[in-house]
Amino acid sequence: MKNRQLILNMTSTMLAFCVNMGINFFLTPYITKNVGVEAYGFITLANNFVMYASLLTIALNSMIGRFITIEIHKGNYEKANKYFTSSVYANLFVGLLLLMPSFFIVLFLDNLLTIPANIVFDVKLLFLFIFINFFLSIVNASYATSTFATNRLDLAAKVNIVSYAMRGLLILGLFMLFKPYVLYVGLVSCIVSIYILIKNMYYTKTLLPKINIKKIYFDIKYVFEVVKSGVWNTITKLGQILTDGLDLLITNLFINPIAMGQFAIIKTITTTLSTFISTFAGIFAPQQTIDYAKGKLNEVIHDFKLSMKLTGVFASISCCALLVFGTAFYALWVPEQDINLLTILSIISIFASVASSVIVPLWQVFTITNKLKVNALVHVFLGLFNTAVVFILLQTTNLGVVVVAAVSSITGAIKNLIYTPMYSAHCLGVKKTIFYPEIFRYLFVTLVLTLINLGIYFIIPIHTWMMLFVVIALSIVIGVIINYFFMFNKEERVYVENLIKKKIGGKLHAKN
Repeated sequence: MKNRQLILNMTSTMLAFCVNMGINFFLTPYITKNVGVEAYGFITLANNFVMYASLLTIALNSMIGRFITIEIHKGNYEKANKYFTSSVYANLFVGLLLLMPSFFIVLFLDNLLTIPANIVFDVKLLFLFIFINFFLSIVNASYATSTFATNRLDLAAKVNIVSYAMRGLLILGLFMLFKPYVLYVGLVSCIVSIYILIKNMYYTKTLLPKINIKKIYFDIKYVFEVVKSGVWNTITKLGQILTDGLDLLITNLFINPIAMGQFAIIKTITTTLSTFISTFAGIFAPQQTIDYAKGKLNEVIHDFKLSMKLTGVFASISCCALLVFGTAFYALWVPEQDINLLTILSIISIFASVASSVIVPLWQVFTITNKLKVNALVHVFLGLFNTAVVFILLQTTNLGVVVVAAVSSITGAIKNLIYTPMYSAHCLGVKKTIFYPEIFRYLFVTLVLTLINLGIYFIIPIHTWMMLFVVIALSIVIGVIINYFFMFNKEERVYVENLIKKKIGGKLHAKN
């Protein structure tokens, strides 16, 4: 059952990623062509503002899933209900508290940012809708724990697939029926979030019938207990924002909106990629949390290693393809933009993903073990260092937006390759080098794939979408073969084969 659910979660999550990538693939050039690259940059910047505001909610929402899951699998439903009800009330209070300052930010937005005069009203409405969407996401946070606590991430992936499709169709419909405005992106986000909230409320009722919201279950001490642990996640997020969450804001204020828009195009790809890698790595998190709650440390370690390898397979294939074929892709995708600059920014950003992707599964260690303090302080220190270096280089060099992208990539790669695996092992009480064999295998495979892709790139000219799809397909096939034999040992290959056979066998049995 455990293996079957793992395959189901993986398949659904990958399908959701493909749908999201496909929609962004068509929407990004369409939006930039209709509203301009400057306006497009404000979409990502608006979401960054939400990320800043989320610092006030991360302490609760980043940990509530862990506390509810552990209590449910210990059979303590009354305590789980207290965590759930208390978190719902707390989220409603914080959401309403943040709405008022959000309206003032929107009102005086043109005094805070550099906005071209012809799109000021449009951008203000975009920010307004994005902030309302943030409120909806806060309310949704507690209900979203139902699929995590029951290890039914396939259901969450299905909701995501539908929401991505809704987003794409609604945005295209509004752009075709009415005069193009970026505010449509924010409006559609609100509509989609309402759908997600309704589905998560339904899943909470069906998957966790013993979990209910009742006034008698509200207890502020349960909120404080979760926040006490989660506050370190808030500090961690602050460090992440200082590392790479201020890049578009800095570009807007210290360079210009056009450079911000070009950088936003790259971040659309790299953020989607990194988000999927984080989501894919998180597929193992529910089972790891359950096993940790039951004291099964050996199974926890096994699942972390396997998740690193599986995440590494996808990351090495996708990152190497984008690293090598990025120039051809951008030339076909957004030909009206500065392709050389986009290529440089892409290579720099992908460098961070290449170095960090295999480490992403280990981020869950700090939450599972509830050891967040040291990790938070490390993130803040690196974030402050990163921000200071960016400002110094902007003042002393003419590299512009390249500096903004490069510094965060380098500091992030160093942190994830040296600190994260060692401290994760420490938190689990195992030897500090336990995860490095997986890391070294991944880096070796990534280097080999990059060299093979370079050979393909120089042999096969890429001037059309068809040729790009052909070389990427070839790269994927080669990548799967190399990963299969170098990333996994014999026992793990048998394990993966059995998972696939069970999945295929289950489908054939269902048809018969």
